[in-house]
Parts: sequence; structure tokens; C-alpha cells
Amino acid sequence: MPTLVSLRAFEAVARHRSFRKAADEICVTHAAVSHQVKALETSIGVKLLERTSRSVELTPAGEQYYPPIREHIQGIVKATRRIQTPEEPDVLLVQSYASFNTMWLQPRLAEFLQDNPDTRVRIVSTFEDGDYDMHRFDVGVFNAPPFDKRFDYSPLFETDIYPVCAPEALNPSNGGILLEELSNFLLLSIPNTWNEPDDWDCWLDAAGLDRGTMKFGSIFDNYPLVREAVLNNHGISVARAPFCARDLERGRLVRPFDISVPEPGRWYLAMQKERAPNPKLDTFVAWLFEQIEADPTMRFFNA
Repeated sequence: MPTLVSLRAFEAVARHRSFRKAADEICVTHAAVSHQVKALETSIGVKLLERTSRSVELTPAGEQYYPPIREHIQGIVKATRRIQTPEEPDVLLVQSYASFNTMWLQPRLAEFLQDNPDTRVRIVSTFEDGDYDMHRFDVGVFNAPPFDKRFDYSPLFETDIYPVCAPEALNPSNGGILLEELSNFLLLSIPNTWNEPDDWDCWLDAAGLDRGTMKFGSIFDNYPLVREAVLNNHGISVARAPFCARDLERGRLVRPFDISVPEPGRWYLAMQKERAPNPKLDTFVAWLFEQIEADPTMRFFNA
């Protein structure tokens, strides 16, 4: 039986594809992570990672081993959280990505709670696709697929993406940026999810620009983080229209170009298949659809 320490190190390296990032997450040295992974490979007699000077890739055996290891480690983490902070009854648990919760849902939630004073809502944020916790989940909003067989999915909305930047990035002489000048800026991004195309690739193709001529800067784990970098004029990022609308309206962000493209993925509402009747949950879901219908940056779609 491999040690939990070595399994945790392998899971972090496999997820980040980086020994450095895994070491930062676990709060140990790069050498310690490397030692634990090597000890794991030695103990089970199978090579799990291919290491080069520039990258870390999973071997075929590592690709097979990683998903169940990740699932069980996440299960331990979530089980610990649940007993540390047991959920209260009669509280709606709404789970989505940090971007949706922070940039779209939270500013609207006060209105719902004011109109429904007997309903309490707990917002649970996740940063990864498929990171669903059934014990902290009454309704979720996810950029699916992949679909989880435990849930019923309903089409919710689709939207557009486009670059945004701080007003200070614009050329004072003409109040804008020419397309050919984009290569002078750092392009910030988050990793693409699953098999969806990269945001910048989609937009650069539509704009007729060559990715190879661009300068790419930092990669962030989520949109709230990249938003902060853009607000501080550290570069230009691609944003989802609903999540940057308030910043655009208030002049904190600007669109340097008029070109927009459909977001590579679509958004779905997820609910557990096996659930007890809950009128408060039904009221919240109806309100959510009303808010989306009223948002000009979102469009309903048919599955």
C-alpha cells in the first residue's frame, strides 16, 4: 500500500503538470516532491511520470492511475471539510465556479434574499470542472460537459468572449489599440478545460491574427484572479461577457476591439437526480432563469 504522502505528491504533480507548482501547493520543497514521486514509482514498480527539462507528462500507466487517486484524495479532503463545518438544514447549497459566483451571482443575490426572507443560501465555489461535491450541492451552474451521471442537466445559457484591458492600456492619442499592436502586450489567460479550445486561440482566429507572434504572460487558475491582474494593467485577457459587464459599465475595464466570438463551452444547470421536493429550491431556480433571461449578455440555447 503506497503512503498517503507519496500519493498526494503524485496527485498534485499530475494535476499541475509541474513539480514546482505541486511543491508550492503542498508547502514543501521541489526536491521533496520529486523524492516522494520517485519513492511511489519504486514501491509499485511502475513509472508514472515522464520528466524533461521543460515539462512533466503522465505515462500511459500514470494516465490510468491518476483519476482514481485524485478522486479518493479529493474525497478525503471533502469528508474532512464536511465534519469540520456540517451543513445546516434548510439552507440551499448553490455550487458553481468562482467566476460565476463572484462576478455574476453574488451582485444579484441580495435582491433574491430580500424578496425571499425565509430562504437562506450558501454559495460554494469550485475552481475545476467536474469537482462536484454531492454533500455541498442542491443546485449547480457548470460549464459542462463532462456530465456526471448523478445529476440532471438543463441548458442554461451561452455567451460571448472578447479581450478586455485596463483603460490605461489604451493609446492616449487615439483612445484605442490597433489589432497589429496587440503583439506589444502581454496576453493573460487561464488553462482551457477538458477538450474545449483555448479562449485566445478562438479569438485570435476570428481576428485573423497569428498566435505565434503574440506574447503570452501569466496563466491564472480562475477568472477572478486574472481580472485583478488586468485591472492593475498587467496585461490583456479574454473575458466572458456576463462576468465583465459591470466592470465595463463602470469604466474599470474597456474593450480594445469590437470583435467577439462565442464561448467555446455552454453553461448548464445541474440538480441531483435523487432529491426530496423543495419549494424553496424551485423558487431559486425559477429566479435564476429569470435573471438570465433579463441579462443581454446571455442567450438561452437548446441542447
